[in-house]
Amino acid sequence: MISALKKKLGGGPPENNGGTPPSMPSGVRPIDAALQKKYARGVQYNMRIVIRGDRNTGKSCLLKRLQGHGFEEEYVATEEIQVANIHWNYRATDDVVKVDVWDVVDHSRKKKIQPNVLKLTNTVATAGDDYEDAVCDARFVDVYKGAHGVILILDITKQWTWEYVQKEALKVPTTLPILILANRRDMGHHRQMTDDQISHWVDGFNRMAE
Repeated sequence: MISALKKKLGGGPPENNGGTPPSMPSGVRPIDAALQKKYARGVQYNMRIVIRGDRNTGKSCLLKRLQGHGFEEEYVATEEIQVANIHWNYRATDDVVKVDVWDVVDHSRKKKIQPNVLKLTNTVATAGDDYEDAVCDARFVDVYKGAHGVILILDITKQWTWEYVQKEALKVPTTLPILILANRRDMGHHRQMTDDQISHWVDGFNRMAE
């Protein structure tokens, strides 16, 4: 299990088959040439922002928009934590600020593999047995460790996504600032919670010091 996670996160030794460079770990996007050129002059600040929310609230769409990509209407479920690098232009200085943004998946859907690939228990495999593959999600990674801020996103047309935000806000370390983002504003005629309800909860939210 641990070796599988290290491979997912790129923590294991690189494999080289006949001089072929190792492939990029799943969920990690390469830095484009423009950013590489900017970072070559040195990075004054390196930040990490975590995006969390229930399924189908727009986390991955927000990640792509922050990278400058266009809006995609088609919904594709994200199965693992996604990481992207963003260059933030700080208006008051020429300092280079590199922001690592994590699109967090709480609990990935099970991925099935053949019994002869990975055996998680010391039992005799029988025909038809399936095993769960190790995936990079919030069950195995402390996403708040080393982070500098958290974005909790909700869908105003789905009450349970607001309940998720309220519960998750209590788990965020008190040292991290939280931004609550209400998505699907264009679907206001289907909204399940009002701005006043959200504002009232935020005003009364008490983060107990650790």
